[in-house]
Amino acid sequence: MDSKTLVLSYLDEAHALETALVGNLAAHIAMTTDEAYRTLLEQHLADTRKQVVAIDRRRKALGGDGGRGVMSLTIGLARDAIGQVLVLTKGPLDLLRTPSQPERMLKNAKDECATEALEIATYEHLEATAAAAGDTATAKLAADHRATEEAMLADLRKQIAKLAVTAYEIRTGESAKPKAKASAKRRAAPSNRRSTAGSRS
Repeated sequence: MDSKTLVLSYLDEAHALETALVGNLAAHIAMTTDEAYRTLLEQHLADTRKQVVAIDRRRKALGGDGGRGVMSLTIGLARDAIGQVLVLTKGPLDLLRTPSQPERMLKNAKDECATEALEIATYEHLEATAAAAGDTATAKLAADHRATEEAMLADLRKQIAKLAVTAYEIRTGESAKPKAKASAKRRAAPSNRRSTAGSRS
């Protein structure tokens, strides 16, 4: 396998992951009542859509479908389809797996943290491979996308503390200790991060 084909295969992997995440984020937004958390998800959904476009643009710049052949194109489409199926089946399960809305949002946030970690690793992999191949444009795209995912992971972790306190109060019927509540609120304060998802490659 030549270096361009290898880089394209990892771009396909990132594309499948981001395409699936678009549906997953939309499903989570629909079941989110916490305003700050919902705003964060909506921002990341917009970032993710830009990432899908940027990856597709880079794939075309490297030769697009013609450079990979029919079999590789079929595999790429299958990856996207499988990702979508997983999202469509996961959404209803998210609605059913917990009776409490705060707990449901908390579990979703934890799932999103796991997804962000996978995305970060995917872009680390893509960046290193592209750099090894001397493909600076793809390496920069991967680094930019990774930075966006790292910022989202940090923001999600801040939301988890607040959601956990709310879920605690619902489950126990008790008020959380004022110090814990204040700390969670401070951690969940919105950040002013700027997305790099739409950077050109």
